[in-house]
Formats: sequence, structure tokens, C-alpha cells
Amino acid sequence: MEPAEYLAVLRKHWRLLAVLAVLGLAGGYAWSAQTPPSYRATASVYVTVPQSTSVGELVQGSNYAQARIGSYVELATKPYVLDRVIAQLGLETTSRALARSVSASTPLDTVILEISAVDGDPRQAAAIADAVGLQLARAVDELEGAATAHVPQVQITLVARADVPAHPFAPNKRLDAATGMALGAALGVAGALARVVLDTRVRSVRDVRRVTSAPVLSTIRYDRRRRRDPLVLRDDPFGDRAEAYRRLRTNLRFLTVAGPSRSIVVTSALPGEGKTTATVNLATAMSETGTRVLLIDADLRRPSVAAYLGIEGGVGLTTALIGEARAIDVVQRWGARLDVLPAGPVPPNPSELLDSTAMGSVLAQLAQRYDVILLDCAPLLPVTDAAALARMTDGALVVVGCRTVRRHQLADALAALETVGARVLGLLLNQVPARESASVTTYGSTPQSTAGSWRARTGAPPKPPAHGRRPRLRRRPAPETGVPDAPAPEPSGPAGPAGPAGTAGPAGPAGPAATAGPAGTTPTTGAAPTGPPAPGDDTEPPASDSGPREPAPPAPARPPEPAPPAAPAPGAPGEATPAPAGTPAPAGRPTHATP
Repeated sequence: MEPAEYLAVLRKHWRLLAVLAVLGLAGGYAWSAQTPPSYRATASVYVTVPQSTSVGELVQGSNYAQARIGSYVELATKPYVLDRVIAQLGLETTSRALARSVSASTPLDTVILEISAVDGDPRQAAAIADAVGLQLARAVDELEGAATAHVPQVQITLVARADVPAHPFAPNKRLDAATGMALGAALGVAGALARVVLDTRVRSVRDVRRVTSAPVLSTIRYDRRRRRDPLVLRDDPFGDRAEAYRRLRTNLRFLTVAGPSRSIVVTSALPGEGKTTATVNLATAMSETGTRVLLIDADLRRPSVAAYLGIEGGVGLTTALIGEARAIDVVQRWGARLDVLPAGPVPPNPSELLDSTAMGSVLAQLAQRYDVILLDCAPLLPVTDAAALARMTDGALVVVGCRTVRRHQLADALAALETVGARVLGLLLNQVPARESASVTTYGSTPQSTAGSWRARTGAPPKPPAHGRRPRLRRRPAPETGVPDAPAPEPSGPAGPAGPAGTAGPAGPAGPAATAGPAGTTPTTGAAPTGPPAPGDDTEPPASDSGPREPAPPAPARPPEPAPPAAPAPGAPGEATPAPAGTPAPAGRPTHATP
């Protein structure tokens, strides 16, 4: 890996590094907070050789003391000295346990011995350091012996007693927290590098180039919001993913393919890489240019093209291969320009059908009618259908699903095509993350609001409603007629005497519905009066039994008036339905009085 790749790995996994660093910081601080405090006290002793009468003897004595002081450092932590310290201070411990908290050292080129003691009690630590210095002097006096009477050969003197420490030297919370954070970050870096090295899934174009030199014709960005809408060219015809399919269409057009017709097998290494979605959208993109395109669902094991496009899949390629129908007769039109040959019923022997002479004959017949034939085939690794069919076509387009297929699986799939002598036209990198895809940037895209006009111009079917959702219907407001709604008629008895012209007479007592009053009264069913209309009325006069009805002058156009249905009243044929007695006439129309 190059240095830039290491930086890319760290930038990609920065969340992991941050989380582990914070956890290390918290862990270090928590460990430091739970650790009991420790105090250190230090006492100093001086080592001399007392018998010195000249300068030469002093030099020899100093050299002798420096030579012996290393042994005294070791002696200070031995049970010979520490047992006496335990007895002197009355400690409830052993010499071995006490040796862990006592240390002795000497500065370079000196005869001074520094004795340090560590304890949870600061006073106890100072007492232990002083006691070790005193007991060391007595032990050396006993071990070295005396050069002459009452004169020791080596003399050790306690020159500095231990001070009682005021602050603990451990734990150091800041240092422990910083150490924990550094360890956590280091662990995060190691984990990120190990994940990249051990993870062989294809994630970008760089990973594809490590496997094969075949060209990557296009990259399709992964859109989580539209994963349930596979028809990109229909649902989002002006998005960046639609442009990526058009880029794939353009690159396939300039490939050198022998023959007047181009037949392309679209397959993948594993299921779930999006080969069917890519085939349908590529066919739609090719049909936009006026090319005669035929989409064949050659996946006879798990056909899905018919379900994607919402067409009938009961008959199709299987029906044509077994001789029950001609292939051209079971081709269906989707939209205005795209023809589709579904898979039909699932056969028990799909490999044998696809690798038969009947399949070659079907392709030869269809090649005379179409410019491009796209075949959606099964994955390469589970079955051999795509490899067998790729030999009969001009080449194979391999769909590579990011974070789905591994590098060695992609290599095995391409090797399967090379083994049968099939040509690999190129690779389509599908489901690429947005940060790795170059199709995120758009230029001059038409707004989504014009998608409807595009579908109308290209003949693509409209987008169906989402699964499990009912389409939202908009309620149109009723047209304004300018006439107020009349109240519903109520049953009434015989009408009272008619009032003056233009007004309604008083209503009579209530009675059964549809009951006509005596002569000269208005029926109760709301029938129109039979007398001559008042001047200015725009309705036709009622017809009579004796003669034909005279034509009325044309009425001015106005919106229809809603009227509740009413039972017809007995009377002359063609008689209009009168309004109920006592009901005011609508605005703008005069009221007829009963003659």
C-alpha cells in the first residue's frame, strides 16, 4: 500500500480511531481513579573508609568505597537488612513483600547511597526509609568487620533523613489518561489496517484493477432512498444514476463488436449484485436513442424481469425454446420503444435449454429484427448458464456489486468466461458509495418536475404507487353556480290560497307526501304551477293534452342547478315538476302565482 492509501484508510475509519481513543482515555482515567495513592520517601547515607592518614590513602579509600557501594545497594533489599527493619518498626509483612517497596541507588561516581521506600501512608514510608539506612549501616559493620580495635573498616553514616511526602507520586491521572488514549488510538490504527488488509471485498475501481485489466465502463452510485425503485430511467430520468446508465450505453456503442447486430449477456459473479436492475435500465437507456432493443430474461432459474416491468410472464423464452410458440409471438412491448421477452415458466433443465441449438436459432431470428439484444442471465459462480450463453453472443457485461463480491470471487467469474472462450466487454461497478462514485456531480440536469413530460415523449409507463400505499386522490371543489342550494322539500298538506304575483301563498296543514290538493291549489310534491308563466320566466311552458307545445325562446346559458329528486305528481303528460308550496323561489327567477 502507498502512503496515500494509508491516509485514506485512517480517514475512512476515523470514527473507529476516535471511539477507541476516547475509550482508552476513559479507561486510563478510571484505572487511575481506582488505584490507591502511594507516597515515596528517600533517605541518604554516606560511605567512607575511616583509616586514611595521607592523600594516597584517601584516594585508595575513596576507590575502595566506590567499589563496595554496588554491593551495599544489593544488600539494602536483602532479608538480612529488611528483617531487622520489620522487627524495629513492628510491621505486619514479610521481607519479600517489603523488598517490593524498597529500592536503593547511587548517583554516578559518588559514594552516596539513596534509599527509597513506597507506602500508602506517608509517615510509614519515611520511617521505613530511615530504618533501612540505619540497619544497613549495622549490617555492613557486622559483615565488613573492623580493621583495628573499635575502628570499622567501612563506615556508613545516615546523612539525610527521609521527609514525610505531602503529595502522592502515584497514580498520575493525567499521565494515565494520556497513556490510555494513546493505546486506544494505536489499537484503532492497527484495527483499521487489519480490516483493510484482511477484507477482500470489492469497494472501488482500485480493487477491480487489482483483479483484472478489463475496462470499467461505468459506476452506479448506491442510493439508499431509491433502493425499492429499480427503474431509474423511469422514476428519476434526470438524476446522476440515470446519466451513469447513459454513459454505459455510450461506452458500449463504441466497442468493436463484429456483425450487424449486437447481443450482450449481462451477468454477475454472485446473486444480489444488481444485474437485473442494470439490464432493465440499460435497455431503457438504449431505447431512448431510437435503437430497436430487445430485452430477454434468460435467467430461467429465478426470472424477475416481468415482475420488475409489470408485464405478463406466463409465456416467454422457455415457451419458444420448447417449440410451443415462436419467439417473436411472445415478445411484449413495454412503453413505446422497448420490447421484452420474458422468461416464461421455469423449466427443469435450464442449462440444457440455454446451451441448445434452439437457443441459437432464436437468437438468429431475433437478430434480424433488432439492433441490440440484451440478455439477463444467472450468476456465473453458482451455475454455468451465463457462461454457456455468452459463447453464442458478442460478449458479456459483468456487473460487480460493491461490498458484495470479493476479489477472488470476481477473478473466478472472469476465469469462467475466459475458459469457454467468451469475450468480456467490460465491467459495471454497481452500488458504489457516494464518496467513491464520480457520478454524484451533475451538470445542467433538468428539474424533476419535467419527468412527466419526458415519460409522455418517450412513451415510458407512469411510475406506479409505492407498494402497500394507496394513491392520494385530490377532491375537486364543486363548480360555483351562482344559485343558492334550495332546501329539501318536506311533506305538506294542501296549500293555502295563492298570494299576490311573485310571492308564495301560505302553506296548508301537513299531510301525506305526494298528495295533490283540490282544484286551484298547488300540489304538495313541488310540481310547477300549470298556469301561464310570469313575464321574464326562462322556462318552457308546460305541455297540454290538446295540442303541440309551442317552442320557447332560447334560454340564456347558465350552470346547471342541483335539484333533489321528487316523485312525479299526477297531471298532464309533460307537465313540469312544481316547487313545494311556501318555498321561496330561487334568486333571479320570478315566482309563479296560481291563477
